[in-house]
Amino acid sequence: MRRLPHFDPSRHGRPVVLAALAATAALSGAAGCAAETGARDGGPAPELSPPVRSAPLWPDYAPPVPPTDGNADLAFEPYLPVRDVSVPAGGLKDVPVRKLLAKDPNVPEFVRVALRNCPGAECGLRDAVYRDLTADGRDELVVALDEPSSGLTLIQVYRASGDTVRPVLINWGPEGLTGETFGTDLILTSTGQNGRVTTRYRWNGEVMTVENPWKSSDDATRAPDPLAPEKAVPQQHAGPGPVPRTRPDNGTDNGTGTDAGERRP
Repeated sequence: MRRLPHFDPSRHGRPVVLAALAATAALSGAAGCAAETGARDGGPAPELSPPVRSAPLWPDYAPPVPPTDGNADLAFEPYLPVRDVSVPAGGLKDVPVRKLLAKDPNVPEFVRVALRNCPGAECGLRDAVYRDLTADGRDELVVALDEPSSGLTLIQVYRASGDTVRPVLINWGPEGLTGETFGTDLILTSTGQNGRVTTRYRWNGEVMTVENPWKSSDDATRAPDPLAPEKAVPQQHAGPGPVPRTRPDNGTDNGTGTDAGERRP
């Protein structure tokens, strides 16, 4: 009879126990990892702040409705024409600007005196500029005068009406007032204590008035052209056209291009 091999627990018990312990440790580690990836209590949630909302300063105030008619400008009487100066065959480019200023009834006396008593290059007159601002195919005359004694700059626009010269814009601003054209619009820019101020003027059939800020422009994509003298035009040391009859206050910009004495609503 064949004998079965004898099983000795002392020889096999230690490996069995070690294997069981290793398995238990593995299960414990897996359980620990599962516990770490689960939901945890992070404490109370922070309080949510309400979104920032606008707070009107005057909630009951209703602003006026902007005009829907692009031509709904205030009716101004045209400036006084310069009857003692005729437009020559060559147009406004052939008009002597100093003579124009001397004969213009819109020019105040203190400007006339200043122009008479100073050398041409030191009178604050900029070079004349010619641009079509009325869309009639003819150039208007843009003239400027820097007036150091008052700290102001005058920019004016003249138009030829038949053989008569007529001012269509008279604008005082802080000294250094400059401008550019945007299509047939004239854009004047001043820089002073209140920062940079830009005003757009447009021909309304009689004079140039402040363009309605709510009205869209077909020229919105066109780049403005700086108001610089044209190289083809001979340099004429005369620039400004008519100015208000009374000297404006220092540092003011009348906005509409003239004072109450010149544009009467």
